[in-house]
Amino acid sequence: MTTEEIKKDLKTIRGYYAERPVLESEFQIVPHKTTTLVQAYAEAIYDAPLDLYRVYFALYVKGLTQEAAAEELNYCTEYIRMKNKKLLEYLRENITRRNAA
Repeated sequence: MTTEEIKKDLKTIRGYYAERPVLESEFQIVPHKTTTLVQAYAEAIYDAPLDLYRVYFALYVKGLTQEAAAEELNYCTEYIRMKNKKLLEYLRENITRRNAA
């Protein structure tokens, strides 16, 4: 899995969480693959180092910008950017390994 594919998935996940109440009720009527995608990433982030987990949660579950996440987590914006890059790498490696198993 490429980093670009991970970024695309994370954009979908961020959109899902932004509209979660509406989407969950719709998905009960007509299932959608997004629920599987969200679950796969939840499993991948489960074993992540706590700092990467917190960045994932702030950026992709809460939908914060990097600047807002930095403020909420009491980090500088550059640190969040650096951790987001590490998060992308972690997810790419973890999901690739899970898909190969």
